[in-house]
Amino acid sequence: MINENFEQMDSWTSEDVAKFKEAAKIKEIQPREKAIGFLVKTAAKKPGRVIAEGDSWFDYLPGTDLIDCLKNHYDYDIEHYAKAGDTLENMIFGTGINKHFQRVAPQIETVLRRIKEVQPKVFLFSGEGNDVAGDEFESYLNHKNSGLPALRKDFVENMINIVFRQYFTELIKRVAAVSPATQIVAHGYGHTFPTGESVDFLFFTFAGPWLRPALARKGIFEATEQQNLVFELIDKYNEMLREMAHVHANFHHIDLRPILNPASDWANELHLKNSAYARSAAQIHDKIQSLL
Repeated sequence: MINENFEQMDSWTSEDVAKFKEAAKIKEIQPREKAIGFLVKTAAKKPGRVIAEGDSWFDYLPGTDLIDCLKNHYDYDIEHYAKAGDTLENMIFGTGINKHFQRVAPQIETVLRRIKEVQPKVFLFSGEGNDVAGDEFESYLNHKNSGLPALRKDFVENMINIVFRQYFTELIKRVAAVSPATQIVAHGYGHTFPTGESVDFLFFTFAGPWLRPALARKGIFEATEQQNLVFELIDKYNEMLREMAHVHANFHHIDLRPILNPASDWANELHLKNSAYARSAAQIHDKIQSLL
């Protein structure tokens, strides 16, 4: 059994992490298999099979992730289609094309088909981080020497409260069309500092950094200003998700900002430490239990 404060997870070796992830993978193949050594508590109310789609917060190779923790700590049966680096637009509509520039079947078709077949009580979703971070982040910023405000507020408003809101509206509508009773649970990430830290794996820089380079290219170097810009985007995204939850009875927003410390809970600019993923998974677990 793991201590529910989860702090010891941050001292795990790569071998420990691999064992944890392997236990989660085995559980996907054999849902009745319990990861006894990692179990915090068996979920009091079982939702049956849960379907999940998302980004690296559901599919993070160098460390634990939310799906690993939900499976191993609370004994959930989760069938997930998450892929690190995936974008909101691709997950909901599909952006893939072949060498002949023809559209390839988007994964959302598989996800919706499985939701229709399984009729899950819960559908977990993680997305939008990759639609803002990296090269995309620069489009939200003006250059420091332009005489304009650092944040392109009209662009932010358009992307978050028109474009992303419509994307989520379409996702909610499509899930409800194939499984009306399914409850969608989504998180809004948390406040992170633009540290310039990347994902380093097996002595290589695997991905990133995503935030600090964009700020530097725009001539924004003052640490407090950098942090405020990143925080404002995260806040606006969470506010949009919170409003969506008020409008749609089958959509539920998990606000992780209160439990994530930007100074101590992040392994790099976009990903959490093992213990922080575990605490975030506990929040999702509590929400799932409240819906059953």
